[in-house]
Formats: sequence, structure tokens, C-alpha cells
Amino acid sequence: MIDAGLCLSCQHALLRPTNRGTTYLRCALAATDDRFAKYPRLPVTDCAGFEPGRSLQ
Repeated sequence: MIDAGLCLSCQHALLRPTNRGTTYLRCALAATDDRFAKYPRLPVTDCAGFEPGRSLQ
């Protein structure tokens, strides 16, 4: 896995696999707040919506 930065431990990060074997990291906050990118450019080093709470590793 590539370094996703803050997203690796953020409760709003979702992994979305495709049928072709690729996995994308999606930000759940983007569904309700336009300040957040649906698929953020990685690694994320600063995010106003970051909330620790999970580990995608």
C-alpha cells in the first residue's frame, strides 16, 4: 500500500476496490462537505476533517 498519510488512521477514510484489482481511498466527508475531495491526493499531510479512529493498514 502507498503512504496515504493521515487517511490511514482517519475514521472518514473508506477503501473502494474495483473489479480490475485497483483500490481507491475515498473520503466520506466529501458526500456532505464540498471542502473535502472525494478521492484526495495522497499522501494527505493536513486535513481539517481528520478524526483518528481506525487503521487501514
